[in-house]
Amino acid sequence: MLSRKQNFVNRILFGSHDRNINFDNFDFTTITISVFLAFFGILMVSSISFNELTTRHIFNLMVGFVLFFFIFRFEMSTWRNIDLYLIFLSLFLLLILLVPNLAPEINGAKRWIRFLGFSFQPAELAKLSLLIYVSSFCIRKKEEFKSNWTGFWKPIFIMVSLISLILLQPDLGSSTIIFLVTLTIMFIAGAPIIHFIAISMVGLFTFILMIFLVPWRFQRILTFMNPWENAQEGGYQLTRSFSAIGRGDWFGTGYGESWLKLNLLPDAQTDFVFSIILEEFGSFFGLILIFIFLVLVIRCFMIGRLARQMNQMFNSFIAYGIGTLIGLHVFINIGVSIGLLPTKGLTLPFLSYGGSNLFLTFILISLIQRIYFELNESDRHKVISRRKNF
Repeated sequence: MLSRKQNFVNRILFGSHDRNINFDNFDFTTITISVFLAFFGILMVSSISFNELTTRHIFNLMVGFVLFFFIFRFEMSTWRNIDLYLIFLSLFLLLILLVPNLAPEINGAKRWIRFLGFSFQPAELAKLSLLIYVSSFCIRKKEEFKSNWTGFWKPIFIMVSLISLILLQPDLGSSTIIFLVTLTIMFIAGAPIIHFIAISMVGLFTFILMIFLVPWRFQRILTFMNPWENAQEGGYQLTRSFSAIGRGDWFGTGYGESWLKLNLLPDAQTDFVFSIILEEFGSFFGLILIFIFLVLVIRCFMIGRLARQMNQMFNSFIAYGIGTLIGLHVFINIGVSIGLLPTKGLTLPFLSYGGSNLFLTFILISLIQRIYFELNESDRHKVISRRKNF
């Protein structure tokens, strides 16, 4: 006989009260890290925006938690069965952005759809959709995928279609992440090395063309090489980011004591939130934060490896893709903040202000939890015996 508390938890997680919930089936490492980062994100948005955006961020966070529990209810096989529907929905929403007067233009880009006071980036859904589709395709068409060019280029065609629409926004950052996540899954799935090298070279060549054929992108690269030469114009964000990092030194100026957030560093609450973190908490805490993200990504890879060992290949590909997706977002955002990469508008998972990527991150963490849960449910004793390897 389940207690009233157990019935309540079971209804939230499974939509049913007759499940005998076992908390050993959940990965509390990813849950703990996600909760910590989510609430630390509230602190940072509150510090940077002086409560102007905090209420909205807290609301987005609550929606994210609802999405987490909602997505967890569905078995992973459900996503495998609706992969094409998600692709068509992503294509449809990306096409809407091209319709005049339907999508607002912000900072020269049309990336958001607004509806009933809410805004959403279809590119975030495209990341999730392609992650699921490619993972599913590599299972459904395994022999065709590994044996001939036709099977290999089918998912590439879908990827190129999505990327082309995203580039029209324009959004080179999201396009790059989608490309790299797709290649990662296909590589893990066993794509022939010659096919993998071919598409990698084509992608690299296209990426270079997108930079050199677009004047403002090429200028951004030149500015990145020497931001101080044009510190009041093209290099303004990067030099202000350096100033924030330098001011924070090792142990920071204290929470809420940032100067650069006072309209001196553009996009401080989104693209350059890590710079403000280093200013207020110091580089030592920044290293700890990087380590926390690294543990989260490695944990996703470990769950992917475990799923592979238990022959749950679709779940394995999804887990590896999630780890890659989160890792790339973290690497690019932090790389931009510290001057390792050219300026590119990508958010830091959990910590940056913005609903679309926050929702995507909660969905990804929910999928990881579902994968781990199904691993334990399918062969609980085997998982426990291997947990020492984690």
